[in-house]
Amino acid sequence: MGRNVQNNHPDLRGSWLSYAIAMAGLLVSLFIAYSLPVAPLTTLTRRYPAMTLLVTGICLSLLAGMLVRLIQLTSERKRARQLIDETVQEEMAERMEAAETRQKLEKALLQGQKLQAMGTLAGGIAHDFNNILYAIIGYVELAREDVPADNLIQKNLGKVLEGCKRGQDLVARILTFSRRQHPDFKSVCVKETLEGVLELLRPTIPASVTIDFKSTGDCSILGNQTQLHQVIVNLINNAVDAMDGEGDVKITLSRVHSSDKIFAQFPNVIKGMYCKIRLSDTGHGMDQTTMERMFEPFFTTKEVGKGTGLGLATVHTIMKEHQGEIAVESQLGRGTTFTLLLPEYSQLTEKTHG
Repeated sequence: MGRNVQNNHPDLRGSWLSYAIAMAGLLVSLFIAYSLPVAPLTTLTRRYPAMTLLVTGICLSLLAGMLVRLIQLTSERKRARQLIDETVQEEMAERMEAAETRQKLEKALLQGQKLQAMGTLAGGIAHDFNNILYAIIGYVELAREDVPADNLIQKNLGKVLEGCKRGQDLVARILTFSRRQHPDFKSVCVKETLEGVLELLRPTIPASVTIDFKSTGDCSILGNQTQLHQVIVNLINNAVDAMDGEGDVKITLSRVHSSDKIFAQFPNVIKGMYCKIRLSDTGHGMDQTTMERMFEPFFTTKEVGKGTGLGLATVHTIMKEHQGEIAVESQLGRGTTFTLLLPEYSQLTEKTHG
């Protein structure tokens, strides 16, 4: 973790320069001393002119070598201090990142436990409610058989049946969230699925909303196409609502390996290639409090009557059923980005048969 300081000892290779300077000075002094003319310059050097010059040259050479070595040691210590400072900064950054990752994992675990408990409760209630709806539908249909077709009561009973059908649709969504229904999984081409969803949605989306779809590579997953449709439809509808019917929605499809940095927050993912669906909007975004609760069932920021609060909860549940992950980035006033990570079909089959 961090950068290791490889050697705390002085660099012996650098010290050769100072030794070389000293030796060169000594050799030059010897050469000059032995080639010096016999004529003395001062009374001090009258008897030993060559020896005096030799000693002076040696002293100057040693001083030059010591000066060079001192400069080298100063530079080496400066580099060592810089290396230690960088190492400490990197270790502090890694520890802070590890602490943030641990906090995210703890929040994800608590969120998963909460969703599991609420899903169990919602599933039980949904089954009981479904039984009640079946009874209502049965008695309403019996009543309609005893009423003439042109009677007002026949029309009113038809409205009751429509309400019961909507109730059954709601129950089906709750059961999907609570994982009480397990649809058949098969190989699904993600690019074709996204293109099909956009083709169906574009006529229903306001003209002031622009949807841009780009694909850098196709991939297949092991899943249910209807559920994948439901995920994309929920996310696009939420994006359109967040932009108040005006803005841009960008969708990209690519392939990414589990070693990518985005998987740092998901330590238990299957190793291998993933289909990455990135959906971003230019809406009003979400604050931290809303992001912490956005996957809770029946939690919604929409007005009364405009949302059931099951959209993102269902998206989260479907992603888990497909052994995928979902990452969210959002800031108030800067839009929201959902990143869906789904394991490719090939590695799931390898894991199953391995």
